[in-house]
Amino acid sequence: MGHDVQHPMLARLKLALEAKGEFKAARRLDLAALYYPQENQAGVRSLVLRHCREYGLAPEDIAGQDLAHPAPGRVTLTPVFAMASTNPRTGCWRLDEIERIALSSHLLGPTRFVTRMDSRALEPRIRLGAYLVVDTAQDLPPAASHAQLPPEAEGTPFAMDIKDEGLVVRLTRYDAGHDSWELAALDQSVPPMVVPRQNEGCRLVGRVVWVAQEF
Repeated sequence: MGHDVQHPMLARLKLALEAKGEFKAARRLDLAALYYPQENQAGVRSLVLRHCREYGLAPEDIAGQDLAHPAPGRVTLTPVFAMASTNPRTGCWRLDEIERIALSSHLLGPTRFVTRMDSRALEPRIRLGAYLVVDTAQDLPPAASHAQLPPEAEGTPFAMDIKDEGLVVRLTRYDAGHDSWELAALDQSVPPMVVPRQNEGCRLVGRVVWVAQEF
């Protein structure tokens, strides 16, 4: 069931997307709005600009002249969101900005955001402190094969919103037989998880499509 966009700027953006026939993007915006509290103006502006760039919208129609025409020499940085931040009321992951980094525009888009790995669960593949670009449009992990391989052998890094834990990144695959997600770590001390797909306490957020880290 969809959620109404509450922020005035996001509401205008949704109307503009629907006017262009981009109904799927407009529906995704309803979900994205849940993670942007009213006071997070910087995050909302960043989201609006990415959509305007991707879908050919005029920023001044959505957010006004100041956003459409930034001061000369201004560098636009991409917000990085904490993984462990949760909404105290719902327990769901909440977008809390912890820093900003400069990224090439081809890595970003209206369906992507940046977070920073806060565990060693996937080392050495993804290290503690790595910057991750997550694409929310890619929400279908690979299906488990018939070879009975463990999830860590064929899983793909996906971000999951787990109630009261925040964002968790694990190697993920889909078990069609049990209609569930299988989550695995490379660190043997981190136990695997099996989560029913229809589970209010766990939501698949998107695929990790880019990693920046030191080796």
